[in-house]
Amino acid sequence: MALVVTMLVAGRPAQAFWSSEPASLKELAAGVASELKAKASGAKKLYLDKVNVKDAVSGKTANLSAFLVNELEGALSAAGFSFSDFMEQADLALGATYQQDGVDLRVFVKYCPARDGSSCKSLAALLPISRLPKDSFRETLENKVDRLMRRVTSAQRGLKVFVSPVVERRGRYASEFSEYLTAKARSYLVNSQQFEVLEEQLVTRSLSNTRGLIAKARQVQNLDTSAALFSGADAVLEGYYLEGAGRVTVAMTLKNLQGMVLGSAEETIDRQLIPYSTANAVAGALSMVADVAGQGSQQMVKLNTTKGDRLQVYRAGEKVQFLIQVSQPLYVYLYGINAKNEVTQLYPGPGQQEAPLASGRIHTIPGERDNWEIVVEPPFGTDVVKLFACARPLPIPVISATIASRSFAEGTRSLVRRDLIQQQLARQKTINGFDLVDFYKGVAGRAGLVLYEDSLFVQTRPH
Repeated sequence: MALVVTMLVAGRPAQAFWSSEPASLKELAAGVASELKAKASGAKKLYLDKVNVKDAVSGKTANLSAFLVNELEGALSAAGFSFSDFMEQADLALGATYQQDGVDLRVFVKYCPARDGSSCKSLAALLPISRLPKDSFRETLENKVDRLMRRVTSAQRGLKVFVSPVVERRGRYASEFSEYLTAKARSYLVNSQQFEVLEEQLVTRSLSNTRGLIAKARQVQNLDTSAALFSGADAVLEGYYLEGAGRVTVAMTLKNLQGMVLGSAEETIDRQLIPYSTANAVAGALSMVADVAGQGSQQMVKLNTTKGDRLQVYRAGEKVQFLIQVSQPLYVYLYGINAKNEVTQLYPGPGQQEAPLASGRIHTIPGERDNWEIVVEPPFGTDVVKLFACARPLPIPVISATIASRSFAEGTRSLVRRDLIQQQLARQKTINGFDLVDFYKGVAGRAGLVLYEDSLFVQTRPH
């Protein structure tokens, strides 16, 4: 069946069944419930099209949309109706729109048999705007994010969902705004009672050297969703935001472990509605040094921690372990870059010989047999961990702050062509930490090899 809600405008015939116009949204909803109970007595289960409860002219939603949905749900539940999240499982499909008319608000309600849209009935009412709740016509951030999540999940239920942190689109880092979005998405899924939301579990840590994890590693078909697989999920929700002129676009995607999209949507939000910072100066600068935006989309290498995917938070005294997966035998090089642009080689670690990592396995760095470990200690902050991988071994540079950077000048990328810089760096044995990415791209290109990359932000905090 097509969308049940149509744009009803003033002047279009609709049945008004109130002896006197309702004085509030509550009275309006009670009248709708009475109408359905009297004239649709065989109907027990309703599908309420919440996403499309909006202004009939502009198509926008506001607080009024949520107020109207809440009143309708309350009145209809009190009248003995139940609700379905899927139209095909309901007896009646119900929709509503509204339109301002001077000092009044016209509300249009339409209901149809869920399996037959040819016999719909329309109801109309006129309410004084002065009787509406305050801020009824104000769009809010919460309304927009709720609407976005409804659109993403409307066709799904019963899934075990792993929620990946929402990140900034270009740099793939987190901010106050992305933390809000991640928490809001998780809360929406939990409150919907249609999904099982997996908490942040250290499942992979406890399994890191057991047959259980090896078996799961062999099941991986899509490296991007491997963290969800290891946590026992069957779907992953991920999102990003991108800031433009005076607005921010937020996109969410729900996909299964094979990477097939189950639902996706995006919402454009006025910047003035967002009380959170969308920027992260430290992470943004690290993202430039690690060239996160320049990483190609590929299914050859994946970097996680034992806490999961993307941004991870570690406290003082915790030990950090990284998980690496490859789709074919590859030589891997792992580096940590902190806010001072100090570079630390993490793999190969002290005393380790270079050897290709095997596919179909989870490689823990450092491993249980290694005689070194990574422990969180002051100073705290944000680091980016950068992974390079190649089919053949690559030279490992000496990092020195006494060497002038070729890739960056005063913290910004040099205007010199990058391919020329990479060719020059490929001939050096000692480089500045700013030049790490261009060095590896240069030596791989010089040897005619494909270089694979991945990055992960790690935040360290006190207890």
